[in-house]
Parts: sequence; structure tokens; C-alpha cells
Amino acid sequence: MGVVAVVVVVLIIVFFLAMRTSGANDPFQAAAASLGLKLTRSVPDLLPRVEGMVNGLPIRIDIPDRGATARYRVFYPPLGMALRLERETTISRTMGELGQTDTQVGEAAFDNMLKVNTSRPDALQKMMTPQLRRSLVQLLDAYPKMLIEDGGMTYVSDTAEPTQEEIVRITTAVAAAAHQLVANRPPPLEKPQPRPRPKPAAQPTSTPAPIDQDQGAKAGTAAPGPSSRPTPPDRQPAAPVTGSAQPESPPTPPPAPPPSTGLPDGFFEEAFGANRLSFESEDNFEEQLGGTVVSLSGTVKQAREVEDDTKVSVGPSTKVTVTVAQIDNDLYGKTDIDAIVFLPKGNAQRLDRGTHIAFTGSLETIDPFMRNLFVTNARLQG
Repeated sequence: MGVVAVVVVVLIIVFFLAMRTSGANDPFQAAAASLGLKLTRSVPDLLPRVEGMVNGLPIRIDIPDRGATARYRVFYPPLGMALRLERETTISRTMGELGQTDTQVGEAAFDNMLKVNTSRPDALQKMMTPQLRRSLVQLLDAYPKMLIEDGGMTYVSDTAEPTQEEIVRITTAVAAAAHQLVANRPPPLEKPQPRPRPKPAAQPTSTPAPIDQDQGAKAGTAAPGPSSRPTPPDRQPAAPVTGSAQPESPPTPPPAPPPSTGLPDGFFEEAFGANRLSFESEDNFEEQLGGTVVSLSGTVKQAREVEDDTKVSVGPSTKVTVTVAQIDNDLYGKTDIDAIVFLPKGNAQRLDRGTHIAFTGSLETIDPFMRNLFVTNARLQG
């Protein structure tokens, strides 16, 4: 009975703590209500997690671990330019002097304050309108720890106990800047079209030389004229063909069915296409598809060696980002779905960007905000 009593007391304490933190004095709940977001808390640590949509973009505010500070994140589909933008520091400026890339856009206030790295400098200069440059300069001037990347913005505050006003102010600023960035997103790179095959040269046809009537008369023969053409014999009915007839060509086989992926029909649209909140999609995923063995293929975006991962526990592995599907999104149009695949360690060097691969592994979890699915214990096919 002693153990049961202790368990009951612990449950009562947790209940009252939850009731207290859910009251009017809870800044995360007050901020969630003000922003129209949903607050959940982890058990047993009761760490807050606020999620939802602001300006049409997914937002997540949380404290990831005990003792950590508040983290603000806004997500959007990748811009397709490997963007990384952050506040210039003494260290980053020194790295630039040592040859590390720092893309310039040609405006002193922007170039002096911000450190920019991108795979498409020409697209960056076109998308960075004066208004967008001013907005980003103001954002990183107010929040120097802000990090802007190809698929989202992240800001880690200095405190684990922000006020309601601070949560609302930071969230609004991050969402507004992200919305403006997405509105100026560059057009996607066009895939090179294969060269058309050259048409075969026409073979010259030989025509009989005309007969000279004078030369024919000298040779003792007359050139055939219309009156001297031989009369063809009367046509006789064709004799029946004997022997074996030519076999008919076999019928065209039906097209082969698409390869089985291990996923239900419409999985990508169901999990990622409707801008669902992550707690809805993740619950549905865990109930139906957690641990499913899948076989997928796609194009490599990035491959690198890692010792572990913050999203899933994998140990030393090759972490590969592979585009495996594309869906129509009401807000962004065509949107890539990427699989984060964990292969045995040592495969990164042979998986260059643009390589097409096929793989099989266990579908561990999904991230609806980033439109990613995580595949562990994977192996390459073929």
C-alpha cells in the first residue's frame, strides 16, 4: 500500500501543478490564446509547446529540454537556394577574411550587418528587394541570435520564463519577416532538357536515266513509246497461300504497376498537404504507420556523416536528405517532400547532390511543419 500511496501523491502533485500552470498567470497559455495557437505540455516535465499558424506559416514555440531557454521557430518549404543568413560577428568576419563565402547584395547596411551564404547568389540579389533588406536588418538588429535558413527561421531567447508580451512580440516579428521572405522566394531552377536526337539523313534515291530515242534507233531498237508498251496479261486470281502463316504479333502487355512503397495511397497529401498542425498529424502517424518498412526512391539533396540526431536516436550514421515526392500546396504551389534517411556510416562520399537512389528502411516519425519523414535502419537498393 505504501508504493500505491506514493504514486497517488505524485499524481495529485502533478495534477495541481498542471492546473496551476494552465491558469491565467501562465505566460505561454496567455500568449497562445492571444495568437490563436495551441498549448500542450510534456509529461512529467511540463515543458511548454505552443503550435499553430501565424500569417499562414507554421509556428512552434517551445522549451526543448529542462534548463533550456525558449525557442521560437517558423517553418516554410525550402527556398531552393541553400540559404543561411545570420548576424555578422567577429568570428564570422574573421572566417570571411580567411576565404569563407559571404554573399554580398550591394547595400552597405545589409552587407556589413549580415553574414549570408547561398548556392544561388544571383537569385539572392534579385529577391532581396529594398523593403525585404530593411526588414531583415531590423529583425537581426532587434534579435541578434536570429538564424534564417532555407526552410525556416529560428530564434533562441535568453530566458526560459518570457512574459506574455515578449512571446507575442517575438512571434509576430518572426512570422512577419518569414512571410515577407517567402513572398519574395526565387523561382525554382529549371531542370535541363535533354538535347533532341538528330534526325537521320535522308538516303538519296536513284532514278533511271531517260532513254534517248535517236540512240535507240541507231542501235536497232526503238525506244518504247505509249503504243509499244507490252499489254499486261489478264490478272488471274491469286493462288491460295500454302504453308504456315506469319504469326500475329503478341498483344502489348499492360503497363507495370508502380513499385510498392509500403505507404497507403495518398499518404503524402494526407500527412503534409493540408497544413495540418503537427500534433494532429503526428498522433495519426503514430497510430497507423509508426515503424512501417518503406521502399522509396528520389534525388539526393545532401549527405553527411553524423554521430547521432536530435530527432531520432540512430548512433553514428550517414544522414541523407532525399526528395521522394512532390505535392500541390494551397499556399506554396508545388512543394517537395524530403525523406531524412539514416544509412550505415561511410556512405556520404559517394552520395553527391543530384544522385538518384532507392532505399528501404523503417519509417520512424514525420515532421509535418518541415514536410519531412525520417527513415532509420535504411539500406540502399541496387
